[in-house]
Amino acid sequence: MESNNARYADMVLISNAIFTGLDQEVSPGFVAVLGDCIVAVGNPKEEEPWIGPQTKVYSLGDGFIMPGIHDNHVFFTGYMSMHRGLDLTNVQSEAEALKLLIAYAEKLPEDQNVYAYGWDPDAWGVLPENEPLDQAFPDRAVVAINRSKSYCWMNSIAIKRFGFTPDQCSAEARAVMLREMLQDQELVKTEFQDFCSMLAKRGVTSIKDIGFDQYEGLLPVLEELAGKGQLSTRVHFVLEPVQSPLNTDFGLHCKAEYNGDYLRFQGYKVMVDGVVADHTGDMLEPYADMPGVTNLRPVDYGAIEAAVMEADQHGLKCILTAEGDAAIREAVSIFEKCRHVNGVRDARHSISDLECPHPADLKRMAELDIFAEIYAQVLLLNPSHEEAYMAMVAGQDRESRFYDYKSMLDAGVTVTCGTDLPLFITSVPDSLYAASARLFPDESPEGGWYPDKGMPREEVLKAWTVNGAKHCFMEEKTGTLEKGKYADICVFDRNLLHTPAAELRNSKVILTLCGGRVTHDESH
Repeated sequence: MESNNARYADMVLISNAIFTGLDQEVSPGFVAVLGDCIVAVGNPKEEEPWIGPQTKVYSLGDGFIMPGIHDNHVFFTGYMSMHRGLDLTNVQSEAEALKLLIAYAEKLPEDQNVYAYGWDPDAWGVLPENEPLDQAFPDRAVVAINRSKSYCWMNSIAIKRFGFTPDQCSAEARAVMLREMLQDQELVKTEFQDFCSMLAKRGVTSIKDIGFDQYEGLLPVLEELAGKGQLSTRVHFVLEPVQSPLNTDFGLHCKAEYNGDYLRFQGYKVMVDGVVADHTGDMLEPYADMPGVTNLRPVDYGAIEAAVMEADQHGLKCILTAEGDAAIREAVSIFEKCRHVNGVRDARHSISDLECPHPADLKRMAELDIFAEIYAQVLLLNPSHEEAYMAMVAGQDRESRFYDYKSMLDAGVTVTCGTDLPLFITSVPDSLYAASARLFPDESPEGGWYPDKGMPREEVLKAWTVNGAKHCFMEEKTGTLEKGKYADICVFDRNLLHTPAAELRNSKVILTLCGGRVTHDESH
């Protein structure tokens, strides 16, 4: 292969294992990068014409070169709230934490809220009460979220000010608090750049980020970073109506204003049901451990349909978050009605979570070109096969329908991967371990949990790359390793297609490029 005779490549990556995303297997060869694009992908020994005196050459041996990772469902503000303030990770008691909070607050301006995070309720033995905080902090709000995001230790001022209670502290419930946290623009800017650096260490070059309402506080920061060329990760943002109804006027403004390759609007997210594990997911049949109950939290499907129909009418993409099979069926029907009423277009709507879809609805998703957003690491929420909740809540006869990725692929559904970060931190090796090998954290059960329901490894990689790019209308620019596409690339320290399942989780990223810019490098 000859160079372009005009300039040598800025860098050349050479490896025995290149996964372009176009083929099912890896091959040896090289990738040449000039500026922000890939200028050549070729066979071994063909890289020499691209190498000049100033070319940076990465001889990666068996390093696994693949397209940069796109996390199709993250929540920066949720992550931000889990890392803002005082770190209580290693604190062993409520009394110790209170002393540390008092000392920490003394260093803050008197009118500033006190935030903390990371405490472990198991280590403390009991859930803390608000009275000690009321006594210590009579004039300012205090919120300390625990490690699992299931409980917030907070004083009465915080409860009144932010409008949620310690045991009801989902991200949506914390919307007022999150908006207030976003007001410190300089701090948010630093936190977002640190967030991108953390993701780069995991090979991430692109994210789809969920923000509440009109993305207040964060959108100006992203706009500034993008304008200065300081975004090291491509950001596709989605708005979730929480405190106000879905606003198509603002959506149309965002669609017109934010359509660059580093900052791009992607539409709206609408919550459908809750969580199957706590019986708030909407099911077609009653829960096995709660006879007669299909959902503890009724869903207003009429309101959801009206909002989605309006967005679709204006050409705005929607994500419906649905876990239970009844909720998934209704979500598919809503998108089907959009097509019938508003007409067929390349909408690229999606359904996220998809915990236990009915097989018939997967076929409908494929026919309607609805994308799937799965959390491929989700089995890792359960410590072991023995402690997994699926059979208990749904019954053994329906257990195999959970996380049935193979049926999604067989039906023709385009599958993308996300994390709902901070539910998980992006990890392609963890997703291969859980979604392909079908193993729980303790490596149980032997042979995998319903291994026939998993995704082949190469399909997991495509779900993390080209399928995510396609969902964001970026497949012509990124998602595969091809000449002319952006040099969004990550390199793992081993061949992910052939590493034994038990060793997958030890894999690490040694190099990440976003638009030809090195955002992480541990290759030497």
